[in-house]
Amino acid sequence: MAASTTGSDRDFREQLGKFRLDPAVAASVTSEHTRTDTQQTRSKRVSTACEFCRKRKKKCDFRYPNCSACTRAGVRCTVLSQGQQIFNASVPRDQLEKLQKRVEWLEHIIRKKTGADVSDTPTGSAVDGEGELDWWYHVPDLIAGNQTATSPGGATDSSSAGSPGIAPELPNIGEIFRDKLENRRPSTARPAAASPKVLRLSSFEEAQTVASEYFDSLGYQYPFLHRGEFMTNLRRIYNGETVPADAQFSYHITMATAVLIGSSDGSMSSSFYNASRETLPLALQNEDLPALRALLSVALYTMFSTSGPSVWHVLGTAMRLATSLGLHKAKQPGQAVDLVEDQMGKRAFWSLYNLDRLTAATLGRPVSISDEDITTDLPREYDDNWIEAPGACAMSIPVQVVRLRRIFSRVYRAFYSNRPRPSREVLAQMINDFRTELDAWRTNAPLLLSAIHYSTSYFDYLYYTTLLLMYRPSPVNPAPDDACIVGCGDSSIQIIRSYWDSYSLGKIKWIWLTLCQIYSAGITILWCIEQNIRAVNEGRPILWEPKDDMVRYGVDAVVVLLEEFGKRRNGVDRLATTFQKQSSAVLSRMVHSPPGIDDVLLMNGPVPEIDPSVVEQLFYAYDWFQDEVATFYTL
Repeated sequence: MAASTTGSDRDFREQLGKFRLDPAVAASVTSEHTRTDTQQTRSKRVSTACEFCRKRKKKCDFRYPNCSACTRAGVRCTVLSQGQQIFNASVPRDQLEKLQKRVEWLEHIIRKKTGADVSDTPTGSAVDGEGELDWWYHVPDLIAGNQTATSPGGATDSSSAGSPGIAPELPNIGEIFRDKLENRRPSTARPAAASPKVLRLSSFEEAQTVASEYFDSLGYQYPFLHRGEFMTNLRRIYNGETVPADAQFSYHITMATAVLIGSSDGSMSSSFYNASRETLPLALQNEDLPALRALLSVALYTMFSTSGPSVWHVLGTAMRLATSLGLHKAKQPGQAVDLVEDQMGKRAFWSLYNLDRLTAATLGRPVSISDEDITTDLPREYDDNWIEAPGACAMSIPVQVVRLRRIFSRVYRAFYSNRPRPSREVLAQMINDFRTELDAWRTNAPLLLSAIHYSTSYFDYLYYTTLLLMYRPSPVNPAPDDACIVGCGDSSIQIIRSYWDSYSLGKIKWIWLTLCQIYSAGITILWCIEQNIRAVNEGRPILWEPKDDMVRYGVDAVVVLLEEFGKRRNGVDRLATTFQKQSSAVLSRMVHSPPGIDDVLLMNGPVPEIDPSVVEQLFYAYDWFQDEVATFYTL
């Protein structure tokens, strides 16, 4: 089930910033060169491996921003450009001819796609296209999972047909939008949904209860939908009235997600999701705020379900739409602003920002927009009646979450980028400054009695996951000092405790993000124990001394949560089995084993032998785990 690490990551790296061309167009342009190319001998390839792997003549797995080999060796991962590689190398003639044909092909594609002839244009010049601008209007078919999609040139692409449960690949977002706002089609009023199919629960009261579960859960994290507006449309739907297409889509997709919250039965959710696909094209009719909210709703549904399109592509498309609308930019002084529209736009953008940062850091992928490009401020803390109540309304929680996510984003950039490694003194100061900022965030976080769980346990979870991101081994800090090891262990224990509290209250979300965090925290505990064992073997005192039996309870909780995940989500068995074996092997080597530690292992038979480097490898770069999750959940 896991995809090839090298192949998937190499394709991902090579696709950054490139057009994904239509197969039919590519075939028509290259057919005249096919006979000549087959007669030529295979040319030498320019190496795409990183410099470290290329010098060692080892296979590079192309992980971003550091490959696994560079991470383990603690060196900076650099990839030379093709110009640097071939500067002093002899280039075969057939290679030059193929490059020339490639350039001709790309010029043909640009001319056909945009109507601009760039054959005589100097490299780097600005080009204003006058051709087809309608790729945005083909996105609904692609997201909805149709087997074929019509390209702007009229060609039919059947290559997107995939296996059941996995949506077709979206086109490169650079082909969907244009950078200039004047190239966008004028927005038109969405018609009332013509489809008579409206899926309803048995009563309005039942639907209201299910929808309230959504707003009392995800609404505190991603408040891009207004509760009052949604409930008004919900009542109209159950009264038999006709609502606009975007409102009907929002109803179906929101109910699909709400049914999945805390539930393992996906049949009703799938029915609501399939009903939402009928009005998706109308919801995405215009490049506007309702279209952005529709994409965010699809992304949230995909996070909970293994069906639907790739959440990674949907978030990328949503961010490109948000920047096209200018939601990341502050309003000009004196510009007339409608309060509700302005605040709902900010809520949508920062909800997208929150999802983007969390997904990027969890999967080890780049963020879709730099913090330096964002000048808009946070949404104001208005209640459902648009009365401002700082620190005392439902919006106080998501605003505080975004404040934390901005710190999280800077930590991710500081420690997981391809920058030169700082000195120990500078690194220690960086960690101290971030810790001070995070402590101030947690101290100033509001406490809402109406949302006591989210203003206590959820804030604790956010705080400790950011600490773990900072303390754990990273490209900038590959060999953490003793203080970082202690920080890793303590943060992991607290993360698991937060998840256990949510599980006890029935508020845990059985999504792939939760799975990643639980497994990562469990592996971190094992890594910290391994550091203790090494310290004792070297005659040094124990580095990490958790209180009481926290190691036992932490490992036990991870095992139970992984087993519960396995009951609700297929494909988790491998993770649970791997963690049980590794925890057995590591805990059996502890110098001071807590009483009753055998009860934690939940395994029968002799304790397996362990390679001392296994836990180190799992913790530094659990690539196979990321690939397993990304493949199964179509990320």
